[in-house]
Amino acid sequence: AVQEAEEDDDATGGNDDDDEMMVVDVVDALRDLEYQLADVDMARDFHTLGGWPYLVALLDDDVHYASTDEDDEDLVVLVNEIRALAAMTIGTSVSNLGEFSGWALEDVSSELAAMMMDEAWVGSTRHINDTATTAATSSSALSLLIQSFENELSLRSQQMAGGSMAVLPSATSSSDATYKSRATYKLRAVYALGSLLRGNPPAQHYFVSRDGAGILARDALGTLSNVRGPSAVGKNGALAKLDYKFASKVLALGEDIVMGVVLKEGEEKKEGDDVVGDEGGAVEGDFLTANQLVAAFTTERWCDLSLRMLVPPSDVIGATASRGIKERALTAVGVLAPGCQRLVNEENGEAAVPWGLEEVRSVRSEWNREGSDDGLDSVYRRELLHLVDGVLEVLQ
Repeated sequence: AVQEAEEDDDATGGNDDDDEMMVVDVVDALRDLEYQLADVDMARDFHTLGGWPYLVALLDDDVHYASTDEDDEDLVVLVNEIRALAAMTIGTSVSNLGEFSGWALEDVSSELAAMMMDEAWVGSTRHINDTATTAATSSSALSLLIQSFENELSLRSQQMAGGSMAVLPSATSSSDATYKSRATYKLRAVYALGSLLRGNPPAQHYFVSRDGAGILARDALGTLSNVRGPSAVGKNGALAKLDYKFASKVLALGEDIVMGVVLKEGEEKKEGDDVVGDEGGAVEGDFLTANQLVAAFTTERWCDLSLRMLVPPSDVIGATASRGIKERALTAVGVLAPGCQRLVNEENGEAAVPWGLEEVRSVRSEWNREGSDDGLDSVYRRELLHLVDGVLEVLQ
């Protein structure tokens, strides 16, 4: 735990430079580990030697704090950096390989509890509560990533009750370092989720069963509420870009899962069959059908997110970034359209104008301006219009 080094220093009169060096070593080690685990054989050996549970445990906030005092901004930034590197390393090591798919749900609760039994924790209220909770529940890479987004939603609710709209310091806050570190962790966490979920039906089943899809959509929409207009331009414009990059990554993940399910729908086992994992064990409960998985990523929030990403604030994040976000969102709209249109029709009856049609037409109108000073060359413009026309064909 990062906090442990600071407390040991206070108790022994140790050198601050030594503690800083130890922390730097942890960060450097994670960076090197992420590079090494890009190699499949290295990743396999790392897991075989028992390193996986301890890497996953670094995702947990509680591993890093030995007290309930988390007001030290430098400490919070450092913890977020370590967690971001751990998430990045997890995503790189799994790399969407079927051989490693079982790691997503591998129980690491015993190792996590052991890390919390450190003498710096024993006797503290936080230690008693968190160790008891960890011992009583199963923890995995997937569950800890879901939990991190659940925690953020909980904090957002608390701050909204207290009159604040932002889950963390907003893009107009003076605490830019804290906000940036948290935003970076969220980006890396989505990367890890993508590696763990893509092409992994048992993990997708667990994720949807834990309302991971709903939690992720709510967090993405809430994060976008931090972008408050032209006042964010300048120094904090970079933070607004991080917010939209995160939401774009979330949307892309939902799009990929839906597309994967649709492509494999003909191969899915019939409803009620057990899904057998790599080790021969069946996933607990009935496996979700293709329609249920698709429905989890075509809820009202997911559909709203896809359309909202078609109108990013170019005056805040810049014209180039805005165009890229729209381009990526268009592909998601095309994939989610059947489910979103079905949802709208079921709730409101047959719509006079199909879901998403007006928003996509608006994007086409914006890009169909040959001779304007929008910075698009003719080849790229044709490619964009071809993309839009393909989406319009799906919507109509």
